[in-house]
Amino acid sequence: MKKLKYFTFLFLSLLVFQVQAQKVSLVANIWPPYVDSALADDGLAMKIVKTALKRAGYTPELRIEQWKKVLEGSKLGIYDLVGAVWKTGARQKKLLYSNSYLTNNIILVTNSHNKIEFNSLNDLQGILVGVLKGYEYDSKFMKDPKILKFKANRLTQNLISVQQGKLDVAVADRRLALYELKHFMGNNRADFRFLAKPLSSRKLYVAAPKENPESQTLIAKFNQGLAAIKKDGTYQKILDEYTY
Repeated sequence: MKKLKYFTFLFLSLLVFQVQAQKVSLVANIWPPYVDSALADDGLAMKIVKTALKRAGYTPELRIEQWKKVLEGSKLGIYDLVGAVWKTGARQKKLLYSNSYLTNNIILVTNSHNKIEFNSLNDLQGILVGVLKGYEYDSKFMKDPKILKFKANRLTQNLISVQQGKLDVAVADRRLALYELKHFMGNNRADFRFLAKPLSSRKLYVAAPKENPESQTLIAKFNQGLAAIKKDGTYQKILDEYTY
């Protein structure tokens, strides 16, 4: 009986160790509707990422930080994974990227009475364009000195300015614009028009610090989990939960 108890204890101890070994620290910045602790399952992006990681055998532990802390912490190896990040040349020097799991369509929002149309960057020259601080927009757009850019901390600020005619257009992620209009702009959706041609499209990734020897395995496992939830329909069900 004592031997049986000993081996049972040993088995349970090993099992606990294995469960603990599967934990992965995940970090992201607040970015509704993609990342937000106030939303169901911490937002669309985190629902996808956590579901894929769980399918791959991991237990993700999410921490939401300011973007500067997210990048600094991930590059220093404080966190195992950055949960939602765009790819840039500078970041690729320090981070290993997964397969993309979402596409961010960056669009232009104008007042419904405004006749502006967008076919090329030339159409934005000489008008007032609202952007957000800290966003990595299309490089040609950002470098064009003839496009008058006004920076705000929140998209809602730019949408109000567009509504009041203080800005001609606001640059926004499509899902974020729909989310903000629904939750913060009341019944004023009819006051706005989304221009048909997007400014750009950006792929969204999970990334891990290159200096961490476990990162390649972790990214590979995430990719496997992502493929699995796409194959069985789970991925599409998640997308359908976050419509605005």
